[in-house]
Amino acid sequence: MVTIGAMCTPLLLLVAAPSASATMAPVSLPIDEAAHPDTTMEWWYFTGHLQGTDVFGKKHEYGFEVTHIRLDALATEPVAAAYNGHLAISDITRGTFTQNMSMVGLQPDVVPSGGGFNNTVGTTHMDGKNGVNHLFAGFSDLSYSSINLTLTQSTPTALHGDAGVIPYGPFGESAYYSQTNLKVKGTLWDHGVLVNVTGIAWQDHQWGDFAPGTGGWDWFAIQLSNNTQYMLYFIKDENEQIVETVGTLVKADGSTVKLNPTQVSETPLGTWTSPHTGYTYDSKWTVTVPGGTLTITPKLLDQELSISGLSNGSYWEGASSVTGTINGQAVTGQSYVELTPTYTMFQRGFVFDLIRDALGL
Repeated sequence: MVTIGAMCTPLLLLVAAPSASATMAPVSLPIDEAAHPDTTMEWWYFTGHLQGTDVFGKKHEYGFEVTHIRLDALATEPVAAAYNGHLAISDITRGTFTQNMSMVGLQPDVVPSGGGFNNTVGTTHMDGKNGVNHLFAGFSDLSYSSINLTLTQSTPTALHGDAGVIPYGPFGESAYYSQTNLKVKGTLWDHGVLVNVTGIAWQDHQWGDFAPGTGGWDWFAIQLSNNTQYMLYFIKDENEQIVETVGTLVKADGSTVKLNPTQVSETPLGTWTSPHTGYTYDSKWTVTVPGGTLTITPKLLDQELSISGLSNGSYWEGASSVTGTINGQAVTGQSYVELTPTYTMFQRGFVFDLIRDALGL
């Protein structure tokens, strides 16, 4: 079963920028944790896996996503930017998925002194600096409410690509870092019942002046029982062919290894067709990395974020389980997987273009 959050505006998910910028500067933390008013699009993504016990002693398992997407949709930077908030709970115990991706706001960027981020969009809030983060969120129907999580990482942040800059296929290039081993503790209210939760999570932060190309991606955030993590990014062109493969191994001490793209691959093992948008996604995968092979299986088939009546902008973001071998040793783990259909990234101030097109001007 899928519960759709309140719909109020068209999605602002994958709309972005003017022509590609010059080569981006290396990532510098904690300054680059904040919003970047000089770019046209960026996003902060938190995904994770929670286990908990409610006040009656019942066990619960959840996946979660809290996302803020910032873009210069109205060409109002540096005064204000459009923000889009996404919230999703995969209730593995119930076998249900609840989501809302329609929270929007036009607001000034908050750039805390000394770095870090502090964003509020709709019923979602996130803040953090130097590996200590807080999330507050909930659905207006109170199905899952007062979500209050502290997410902490003691190992270094992972900079992907070259000093935190990756090739981004038809979209040019992107600044990109992750906190891949966040320890989570907090509470949430599940249909009126208080649940104390713990778990692991992952934070992504990307930004850039993206080229107005057409494409999409498959993305895997893999956390293994041997205390290593893998970020795998398969970036596709308008024909859904992989044109860039970006991968990072994060070792137990937080040090990173940039993976050779020729040694990383994904093989879909099945498909799932959304009853909400009609889009067919790959579902269940084998991925190969240097020294090993992993099988990734969705914990729920239906983990698509969408707005009723709008197919453009929908995507699949799902909690998944992992089994496999690395360097001859059996491993298990958790993964979040993101699958996007093919999109075209628009220009700065694209909202005005849409209005002009609608009016035939």
